[in-house]
This record gives sequence, C-alpha cells and structure tokens, in this order.
Amino acid sequence: MKRFLVIVAGLIFICFTLALAAEKPPAAPPLPPRVPEMSTAGKVLEVSDKILKIERTLKGKTETMEFSLEKSFTDIKVGDQIKVSYLEKDGRNILIRLAPAKKTAVQKPKKDAAKTVNPTEPKAAPVTK
Repeated sequence: MKRFLVIVAGLIFICFTLALAAEKPPAAPPLPPRVPEMSTAGKVLEVSDKILKIERTLKGKTETMEFSLEKSFTDIKVGDQIKVSYLEKDGRNILIRLAPAKKTAVQKPKKDAAKTVNPTEPKAAPVTK
C-alpha cells in the first residue's frame, strides 16, 4: 500500500510539472509609442501641392512653420488665417487637419458698477432694536 501511494504521488507530481511547464502562448506585441497630435494657428505664407508654410506668433515672437501635405488644399490662399493639427514624424511636421481660424471679437470694456449708482440717493439708516 505504501508503494502504491508513493507511485500515485509521483505520478501527480509529474502531471503537475508537465502542465506548468507547457508552452505558454506568446505575449501580444508591444504597441508602438503614441505620437501626440499638436495644433497651432497662424497666417499662410506659402501653399503648394506638397508644402504649406505658416507664420505664427508665440509670446511676441514670430515663427515660420513648414508642413508636409498628404493631399493638396485648393481652398487655402496666401494670407488666410488658419488652424492646423499635425504630427511630428522623422523630424517633419505632417499636416492632419486644416480649418479656418475663428476670429475673436474685440471685447468692449465694461462699465464699473460703482459709477452707475446714483450718488444723490440717501443711505439707509442702521436698524435698531
């Protein structure tokens, strides 16, 4: 009986060892790093079938940016204000989206509330109990 238990324990041990040592499925390939999409706005300096150049102002400094086009844009003219979305690939800016820039209205200064109060009105007397 002792011999039987040793053989059964050995067989169970071998079965579990083989099950755990079985080949595991390969792990999924790692995803490529995500390239962030960037955007900017500016004035069109030059437009062709393959290249778009815009001039943007950032913190008081003007900067010229060049974008590679995957398709040509016929509705864009030199001097237009546009907003672009792009990716950086291999040191180049690849244009994704292009839209006309929204023009912001000049805000009028608001009148002060203190100036609109009529100074001739008598002030309310304090409440006494």
